Order: sequence, then C-alpha cells, then structure tokens
Amino acid sequence: MPFERRDKEALKWAHDKELGAPPDPRPCGDMCGVSVNWHLATDAAGGWSARITLFNWEDSDMRDWFASVVLDDKVYGGFEQAYSFNATAAGDGTIFMRGREGFDVLIRESNMSGVDYPVPGKQQSVLSFTKKTSPADVDVVRRDGFPTKVFFNGEECAMPNRIPSHGGIGARASRAALLLLLMFYFIRYI
Repeated sequence: MPFERRDKEALKWAHDKELGAPPDPRPCGDMCGVSVNWHLATDAAGGWSARITLFNWEDSDMRDWFASVVLDDKVYGGFEQAYSFNATAAGDGTIFMRGREGFDVLIRESNMSGVDYPVPGKQQSVLSFTKKTSPADVDVVRRDGFPTKVFFNGEECAMPNRIPSHGGIGARASRAALLLLLMFYFIRYI
C-alpha cells in the first residue's frame, strides 16, 4: 500500500486486533521507490528457503533491474538456486539477482487490481539453501537466514534494526490449538 496510508492502516490494524499500543516503529516512507521484502519460507534439517519480493512504488517501469543480498558466511555457501530470478553467488557473501529474460521489467505502481489506491508492481522469487555445508550452530530463524545488506540497482537499502518475529499471536494460537487437540484426544480415548 502507498506510504501515505501505511501509518493510518497500522493504527487501524492495532485497534482492530485489540493490541493496545500501535506497532512501534510504525511503517514510514523512506523516499525509496522500491521496497525489498525478505521472508523465510522454510527451515528444515537439510536446508531452508527464503522468498524475496521487490515492490516498485514509482510511476515508471524499472527495466533491467538488479538486486543483491549479502548473507553471513554460515549460510552463504549453501546457496543453491533462485527459482524466478537469475541468481549467482558472486563471492564475499553476496548473491546477485536479475530478472529472467522477459521478466526483467519491474512494472510501475498502478491501479490494475481495482482497489481505491494504486498498488506497486512486484516480482518475487524463492531462493533455496542447503545446510550440508553450514556449521551445526546455524540458526536460520533467529538471525543467520537474514541478509546483513541489501542493494537494489547499486544502491544500498535501509535495513531494520531488529529481525521481525511471528512468535507473538501466532505462537499463542498454535499452543491453544495443540491444547484443544490434546483435550479432544483425552476425552475421546480415555
């Protein structure tokens, strides 16, 4: 959603979820035309994957874009492939990415979705990593699976000061579901 609406929507979301205080820090416009999101998709014993999404907030298409992420040495050596981008391990912890032929244009912000505000153009890819070459103490979820630096078209992007966590509401909900499942089991079989 456009930067102008993010603060308002974050406050509304906090109110609707009865969270009390609004998110802190709240989303802000950083005057960058591109947002780069990095999400851990899977974390298994043998490997892990992340999804990178590029959002174009500008009013013009970005042709021949390129991006790179710098990862900790613990996980960098395990890079295997990107599925929707051309990507290569370039050395010094850096993975360099470009759009595949025919998909090398990051479309501009538009209102093609029919909502009352423009939405950004986006492209995304999943990157897969193996843990075969990683040390035993690699912790993908806590820190090692997140880039230390991100670049888009040669410019360094701002990074958050802390790693986002899904452990709050989702963890409580999953514990409640487990408790209900256990109660059902005991009532039915005991």
